[in-house]
Amino acid sequence: QALGVARAALDLTCELLAGKGVELDYDKTYHQMSAVENDLYDLEADYEAARLLVLKAAWMADNKMPNSKEASMCKAKAARVGNHVTLRCVALCQSLGYSEQHLLEKFARDSKIIDIFEGTQQIQQLIVARRVLEKSSSELK
Repeated sequence: QALGVARAALDLTCELLAGKGVELDYDKTYHQMSAVENDLYDLEADYEAARLLVLKAAWMADNKMPNSKEASMCKAKAARVGNHVTLRCVALCQSLGYSEQHLLEKFARDSKIIDIFEGTQQIQQLIVARRVLEKSSSELK
């Protein structure tokens, strides 16, 4: 869900900004890009990193491999990225992002509840720490 909301926010942001003359051009060098374009590239990279973590955890589950560490990692990362991407997209689109005429502000609200719904960041990080440190729940609280 978090990735879906983030992808939808990125797509809508690109569409809205294209209407204002800002389009991503992968042939430009870093110094030729505007700050908005740089932000969009960073958001795309964050999204892709979270997506790949989710795919890895899903692949492990499909192949009957233990994946509690990877599942917690991707839940925490996807929720953080989803929230960051949607809020940044709202900010990049300025007044259009806050308008109820477009769905960006709804995506931003939805991304926050997804973060809570998937379990708090602290819980997911605790699960990851237990797996990495090979500690039980009674040893690492």
